[in-house]
Amino acid sequence: MTLDGTAHTIVMTGASGGIGLAAATSILRLDPAVRLVTIGRTPGPFHERVTHRRADLGSVAQTTAALDAIVRAAGAKELPPVDGFVGNAGVQSVSDLYETEDGYEATFAINVLANLLAVRSLENIFARPSRVVITVSDTHFGDLRHNLGMVPGPRWMPPERLSRAGSFPKPTSVRAGRTAYSTSKLAAIHLVHALARDLPAGVDVVSFNPGLVPGTGLARDGGRATRFAMARVLPLLTA
Repeated sequence: MTLDGTAHTIVMTGASGGIGLAAATSILRLDPAVRLVTIGRTPGPFHERVTHRRADLGSVAQTTAALDAIVRAAGAKELPPVDGFVGNAGVQSVSDLYETEDGYEATFAINVLANLLAVRSLENIFARPSRVVITVSDTHFGDLRHNLGMVPGPRWMPPERLSRAGSFPKPTSVRAGRTAYSTSKLAAIHLVHALARDLPAGVDVVSFNPGLVPGTGLARDGGRATRFAMARVLPLLTA
């Protein structure tokens, strides 16, 4: 990515709210040469330099269609060279039983598989140099120090098992849903290392850990007490 005035494109997921919206807004403010392409159910910031591709990131078909459209636009020179991808979209569910239309466990599908699909779809059009940034989390530690004990630690198992619903004990419980989340964030770290080994020279891959960030909407599927704590209590502790 460049700040030297050369026009370029960054593709981003999870730009519609929370830290993703803050990041997208900062990118647009700091880099007047950037074109931002967001992918998701809802748009990122409304701006003349933002293009939105609507897609449910839990759907392989919809995500692939959005990415293919970006690749075609780049090939037709309708977009400046693509030199960045920011995988920020993330979900946390109240159980381990939510499935996507493709039969994948929803947390793993959006937090991990969508990032893999995006990078693999874009890798052949990445300019040099380019950078891939994937948002990870302290929850993979699963301890009091890193997440106030709110999220249990990950339970690692082969990815083909993690990608299926009902992999954790008491899968209907909130604890199972949160375990799926922490495990997906550990898987995202493994994904970063795998991509760093596999992608060609000139395409850097890094993970970004924002720490505990209340009020982002991540707990929107939680109970009333959880939503209240995330929106009202925890911001006071992290101020």
